[in-house]
Amino acid sequence: MDNILIVDDFSFNVKMLMRILKQRGYNVRNALSGELALQSVREMAPDVILLNINIPDIDGYHVCEILKADENLKDIPIIFISECYETIDKDKVFTVGGVDYITMPFNDREVFTRIETQLKLRALQLEFKKSHDEMKKFNEELIKVNTDLENKVLERTQQLEEITEELKEFNIILEEEIAERTKTEEALKESERQFRYSLEEAPLPVMLYTEDGKIKKLNRTWTDITGYTIKDIPTTSELAKISDVFFEDLERTTVNRLFNLEKRQNDGEYSIRTRDGNFRIWDFYSAYIGKLQDGHKLFMRVAIDITERKHMEELQKNVDEERKRLNEIKEYDRIIIEFFSNISHELRTPINVIFSALQVHELRLKDCEFPNAYADIFKYTKIMKQNCYRLLRLVNNLIDITKIDSGYLDINEINSDIISLVEDITTSVADYIENKGLSLIFDTEVEEKIIACDPEKIERIILNLLSNAVKFTPCGGNIMVNIEDGIENICIRVKDTGRGIPADKLNSIFERFIQVDKSLARDHEGSGLGLSIVKYLVELHDGTISVKSKEGYGTEFIIYIPCKLVGGEVSNDITYISVKSGSCIEKTNIEFSDIYN
Repeated sequence: MDNILIVDDFSFNVKMLMRILKQRGYNVRNALSGELALQSVREMAPDVILLNINIPDIDGYHVCEILKADENLKDIPIIFISECYETIDKDKVFTVGGVDYITMPFNDREVFTRIETQLKLRALQLEFKKSHDEMKKFNEELIKVNTDLENKVLERTQQLEEITEELKEFNIILEEEIAERTKTEEALKESERQFRYSLEEAPLPVMLYTEDGKIKKLNRTWTDITGYTIKDIPTTSELAKISDVFFEDLERTTVNRLFNLEKRQNDGEYSIRTRDGNFRIWDFYSAYIGKLQDGHKLFMRVAIDITERKHMEELQKNVDEERKRLNEIKEYDRIIIEFFSNISHELRTPINVIFSALQVHELRLKDCEFPNAYADIFKYTKIMKQNCYRLLRLVNNLIDITKIDSGYLDINEINSDIISLVEDITTSVADYIENKGLSLIFDTEVEEKIIACDPEKIERIILNLLSNAVKFTPCGGNIMVNIEDGIENICIRVKDTGRGIPADKLNSIFERFIQVDKSLARDHEGSGLGLSIVKYLVELHDGTISVKSKEGYGTEFIIYIPCKLVGGEVSNDITYISVKSGSCIEKTNIEFSDIYN
């Protein structure tokens, strides 16, 4: 399980990030200052660091520079956190060693995607480093073996020279000559034994063969990797069946070229099929050794297994492709968000023109006389206005979704009486709901509760939930709005006795574009955006929203908002949600526009 360190003294940021990250299964810990962060990292290095630029005692940039200067900590990915009101210095972020940055308010998917991307990149880097270290160690061992072989050859040459000198000096004494010859033969046998042992135990695959294609020796490493012994492949023609490098040997072009060269030759990189059907990639080298006693020329072929290196190169290529694809996806998302933002604002202009035309038309209809005095002369204008309100609701939702995706939807919290606020909102739509044949009940455990909230956003939340309750509750049903007082949270419940939500839809009810009833005979419309926006507005207040429902018995939405205060006076200005307020009537018409009369 990956470990993530959050360096931030702002509890709101920490709570939000911990909620996001713990949902994904990460181990998360927090440091409130730069010094504590450095101490925590040195005690136990995390996999990713989320670092706020503005932290006490040491700013985030300097903390990043200190970590990057430490040889043991410099590879830890650092993602900066920027407040929504400040402009982040992107050049400085990447200059001091940061790999990415996120801004408030946080988007769950964006935070998870950026962190997951850095964790994957770090895992690939660690895997690459491990392979590189193993290859380096392997090369060092090979150099050591080669050095030992060269030393042994020099030692043997020196011994031969000494023996030759001794033979010249004691040539006249036959017994000494025989004894010296015997000694020399024993030394040669020992040297040959050592050579054979070195060849057999060499860490690289080694093969000895003659110009007529007969295999003289396959060392243990060759057999261990491929699974073939000299009995399986006694000739190079048999080897050609498992690797293309031996095709030239069949034509004797490699043999003739090596015989005329005094140094080894690189044959190139080839794949070789092992006995179990797998493929390895080897880099082959060939050299002419000399003539055997029977007159045949002896050649050596050595291979370096580069399969892991090739895999690492392929992994790096895949990483580059994934990074390119990620950038393309980000650009595509930016274009989509910009498109919805532009088209949503453009739609408002013709809708306002239609509203103005309808108002003028209604004024003129009032001055007209009609034969049937009981006819509803405003029937069609009402239909047009209702659908204009529906369009406005859709446009407003699209604009809000665009702001959410781009991180620009904020709240303006003031200290307000949440009880009076919710009661006035509920009362403002009581006549509308009762005209639908429904009973609206408001109840509260406490008469006053001052908390920090955005009254406009609270109004949007309550109206949307009441609108849903009206949509799905048949005539004669009940709608209840209850407020429960808690020590840390205030609980708002909106409950109805409607048709309920199927169990298989409960987990996705707050997702975008989700509609419980998609039938053509439904008595309401909707874009499927309302509840997703409600959930986001509740979370902007550091709150939570959940749903309980049973088909045929009704649905209950439960909201918890923290009981906290902000600096400033308690606001009593809530007249904009009064029953007589034109603004509230228009908002009600917009929120309830999806309900057919």
